[in-house]
Amino acid sequence: MTKGIFDKILVPQGILAPSDLTADEKKSLYAEMQDCGASEMFAYTRFFRDGFAQWEIDGILALKVAYINWLKTEEKLFIEVRCVGEVAVPGDDNMAQYRHFYRIPPRPMEGQSFEEREFDITVPGDFWRFLGDVAYRKRFGQFMFERGMKSYKTVMKRFAADDWHEWERQGIRQFTEQFAEKLTNK
Repeated sequence: MTKGIFDKILVPQGILAPSDLTADEKKSLYAEMQDCGASEMFAYTRFFRDGFAQWEIDGILALKVAYINWLKTEEKLFIEVRCVGEVAVPGDDNMAQYRHFYRIPPRPMEGQSFEEREFDITVPGDFWRFLGDVAYRKRFGQFMFERGMKSYKTVMKRFAADDWHEWERQGIRQFTEQFAEKLTNK
């Protein structure tokens, strides 16, 4: 198996052909996915029949970082990033675990003052609390809709609980890179 075989599934709804992996490689794939919280049937369906949505490919941590960066550039939020650890965030080789300090700009009509909050994207629930304002949450719902999470209700429920399977948290891109590396090193 070559590492490039998984490039097929790194596009939304991309799938592998049954002949792309040997029977032993498929068994290993299913076992790895089970270790990350997915059933064998789910793994088979996603890898060989339906594919993955963009949010599943990128992973939750990488999407949180992408949305924060979007807020910084498009919404002009002041977000200061300070590294507080050595835990890698999927999707960015240079990012360690970050704690973000941010300031929401005042709304001129309401005369609000700046509000500072602190959060850590790796702490369950902190990201959803970070969004706080309903408008930011709705924009995030649209952001996730564009990446294949089709229901705002699902976005609210999943991000409020912030309880993800490991494969969702890290993303299929990172999962397949690690899986291919394991197979190569056998």
